[in-house]
Amino acid sequence: MLRRLAILSATAFALAGCSNFRDVFSAHADVVARAAGQELTAARLAELLAPQKAVQLRRDVIDRVADLWVDYQLLAQSVAAGDSLTDTATVMAASWPAVMQRLANQLHDSLITAKATLTEHQVDSAYNVGADRWLDHILVAVKQDTTPAVKAAKRRLAEGYLSQLHAGAPFARLAALKSDDKATAVNGGSLGLVGRGVLVKGFEDAGWSLQPGQTSGIVETAFGYHIIRRPSLDEVRDSFRIRLREIDIGRRDSLFLDSLANKSGIKVRGSAAATVRSTVNDLRSAKKSGRVLATYHGGSLTASMMARWLQAFPAQTRGMVLQADDSTLREFVKSIARNEVLLLMVREHHLSLTPAERDTIVMKFRTDIAQLKDALGLTPESLAADTVGHRTRAEAVARRVDAYFTAITSNPPQRPFFEIPPFLADRLRDQYPWSISPAGVDRALEQAKLIRGPGTPSTGAPNMTPAPGGPPVGAPGQAMPPTPRPAPAPRGAAPGRP
Repeated sequence: MLRRLAILSATAFALAGCSNFRDVFSAHADVVARAAGQELTAARLAELLAPQKAVQLRRDVIDRVADLWVDYQLLAQSVAAGDSLTDTATVMAASWPAVMQRLANQLHDSLITAKATLTEHQVDSAYNVGADRWLDHILVAVKQDTTPAVKAAKRRLAEGYLSQLHAGAPFARLAALKSDDKATAVNGGSLGLVGRGVLVKGFEDAGWSLQPGQTSGIVETAFGYHIIRRPSLDEVRDSFRIRLREIDIGRRDSLFLDSLANKSGIKVRGSAAATVRSTVNDLRSAKKSGRVLATYHGGSLTASMMARWLQAFPAQTRGMVLQADDSTLREFVKSIARNEVLLLMVREHHLSLTPAERDTIVMKFRTDIAQLKDALGLTPESLAADTVGHRTRAEAVARRVDAYFTAITSNPPQRPFFEIPPFLADRLRDQYPWSISPAGVDRALEQAKLIRGPGTPSTGAPNMTPAPGGPPVGAPGQAMPPTPRPAPAPRGAAPGRP
């Protein structure tokens, strides 16, 4: 890399005195992007974006829209070429987050879940003398600013419920019908398994004083009046066992991940935070970068690998990265390096998708691809009309994409916005030629500003209406990164609840 930079520097120095040096690049400034034999001119892009006052005319915005255009054109070219995009290689590459998640789940099950087994004696002991409690409750809510008369009426209501319980009314049924805590009422008043320090003190003290099978009297808290019950183990044995196992798995997860970070020798480079920020700002260039952010036994985390992970996360993750401080970003890099170590372990254990897992991914991908093509008007039925009059199939798909691109960038947008998922876009860019001209982006930005003229700068992004349900084809965020799955967090106090 250093040698290449030296060559480029020497070339720039040699050309610096050439009067035609600027002209070498300006010849391409009228074209922003090329793909599938089509061109997106700077004038065309400027005409589309300038009228949208909600769009902030910045270079990164113009560049992102050019990326979208390239992705649409490459998808259209694959359709024109008869590529169904459903061959195994394409499906697996485009579904990378889903594939990795399933393999990570297999690794997790073999290393963690299989070891989390509980004997009947352990279940009995944990329920009877463990630190946590399984509690149910009925709440009669009382507002803080209520009058003494209303408060007294509320207490009488709670006392009436208690009398019904003493007369043999089923606790779960009464809670479902009468409790003001609607979140727990649907589960018969069950709070599930809770630990010390989670609930308000008066409720907690009463709950921890109960023996299995006992019901409290009226317990007053800031939320109102409660009737608390600690069910017997036989009533909740299956649910308790599942929750106890989840807690055990969560504990094992934490221990495993802590030991993994130490055993794998992860070391984060001092420049990692700056590299992450530059990766977010230019994912396209980062995908080709071998710059190292962290090292570990058996490999290193590069900018190109980080770009891939950022694509797999929800889009808002990138904004969070740009706002994070250096210390937070170093921890983020460490967690991604740990994920890469887990993927090494997947390979070492020779794990692969089961036939059922593979079929599930393929079926979902095919369905999503069909929806995506339909949204862009690239179905055989939609293209049939465009091939009339001796228009070629390539011309027909290009026309469809141009119409769609115009519709989503109009003001207001005329059609819902579907973004081609990044891992599918990467696959298409590997298969077909394309280019984006930095000089063309600059020219489009310059022309758009001239068309719009002076005025109050906008602060928004392209005003595109997202399609209902979000983007298809395994969009980032639909699969979690491949790390061992944490156990659900215990229930905590919330407004209207203890």
